[in-house]
Amino acid sequence: MKALQNFSNVVNRNGVTVNNDKDIDISDKRVANLSFNKNFLFQSSEYLEEDIKRRFNLDELNISFRESVPVLEFVDWKITHVAPGFVETVLPINPNSSNQHITHQAALMLLSADYTGGLALSTLFHGTPIVGFWTMKDSYGAYMWGAKAGIKWHYPSFGDLVCRAKIDKKNWHHISKRFEDHKVVVVTVKIEMFNQDKLVAESDFTYWAQDTTGIMKNAFDESKINILYEYKTKATARLIAGLRALEQEKAPRDRMFDDPYAFMLAGKHGITLAKRFCGIIPQIQNMVSARTKHLDDVVRDFSQKNKMFNVINIGSGYDSRFWRIGVENCFVYDMDLPVVLNERKRIFDFGAKDNFYTVPIDLRDHLIDEVLLNFEAFNSELPSLIIWEGGSMYFDDDCISSILKSASKILAKSSTSRFWFDYVSKDIIENLTGLKEIEDFMRNMSKMGEPFVNGFAKVSEDIKVFGLECIVDDHSGVFLDNQDMIYDHYRFCLAKKCE
Repeated sequence: MKALQNFSNVVNRNGVTVNNDKDIDISDKRVANLSFNKNFLFQSSEYLEEDIKRRFNLDELNISFRESVPVLEFVDWKITHVAPGFVETVLPINPNSSNQHITHQAALMLLSADYTGGLALSTLFHGTPIVGFWTMKDSYGAYMWGAKAGIKWHYPSFGDLVCRAKIDKKNWHHISKRFEDHKVVVVTVKIEMFNQDKLVAESDFTYWAQDTTGIMKNAFDESKINILYEYKTKATARLIAGLRALEQEKAPRDRMFDDPYAFMLAGKHGITLAKRFCGIIPQIQNMVSARTKHLDDVVRDFSQKNKMFNVINIGSGYDSRFWRIGVENCFVYDMDLPVVLNERKRIFDFGAKDNFYTVPIDLRDHLIDEVLLNFEAFNSELPSLIIWEGGSMYFDDDCISSILKSASKILAKSSTSRFWFDYVSKDIIENLTGLKEIEDFMRNMSKMGEPFVNGFAKVSEDIKVFGLECIVDDHSGVFLDNQDMIYDHYRFCLAKKCE
């Protein structure tokens, strides 16, 4: 009987589902067309072993860890064995991992313990990719951070360091259930370190983990927002600012745009993020520069054609456009989570601009048109330019439908109103391009916690059902002297209300 290739798909996040996966042998009556309680599955050795087999391909995982944490490549650290609740790794003794005594660097031993224990814990998060190391098929994954660590050295380590982390089986169900209920998981894992059979060190490492569903709860309440979600939200804004800053490193004649704010907005963290992303995904800086240039041109053109207008900036992040391009005949409504908007107010001198407003919104829960109509300063009778930059590829169908419906209602107020957004092709999402560079791009975006989950098959037809007419549909290579086909799958749309 062939292997149960996707056994973990039998259970969904609500606990029960009927499986119709073609990759599973439907002759196996243990799996096909049956409904299982997730608690039963999580205590099933077959389910656990299949989940381990599917998620923990050692060759692929070692490559991924070394890509994500360069020091692991430098010291030749490797994962050697994985089982439910158990992981073994090896830190070789070599010139890069040793100190002045030609024994292991103490900090590197703790580093090895960190990833060994974290991996052991991740085996209990069934079917869930850990952000930064596994590719995410959709927006669902898990974040894991170290919370506390202690280590006791018994003896100098002068041979290959074998690290073993084992979580007591009696705790598996409690850990798995708490994780599946979207709750914070805090677990201390014991890691033992050996030179052959000799115990040379022991470490107790405490981890904090939670799935993305749980982390996003309370995102709209700044007093309750998860600290990691706040970090991720701000880090994403710094990353994009960092990518804009890299454009400023070019000679003035070679730049697509000027952004004197970018370096300060990004900070060292944002610049580092941008350089790390560019090292893994070389096309990303060109994409951000092309969209910035395209939208700058759209804004300037719209400004020339309208005496006064609204700018509705959906997901404004650390956008500096209306502080740098000199367009003054507009009212700007920056819409984002409160934690981002308050950071914008800390960074920019809003006291110098009486035409700038911040409008708190959670796009998953609120309707843009209703939020604006309830915002006292918003004048719905003015023409509006709605901009949604770098967002459509990250939202599910329901959220995109909600945003397009809101845009259609706002555009209906004036025949000159427009809606600009960027998007990726449906072929990218469904892995139908047949282009390795695109597959690599998607894999790396997914692994780094920014998976693209949505795209448009034919944007003109897809938005027509919302009463929107596409009047511009440019590929991102329009400003680039580059024939890479990936740019044809990342595009910019300008739409108006259907007549």
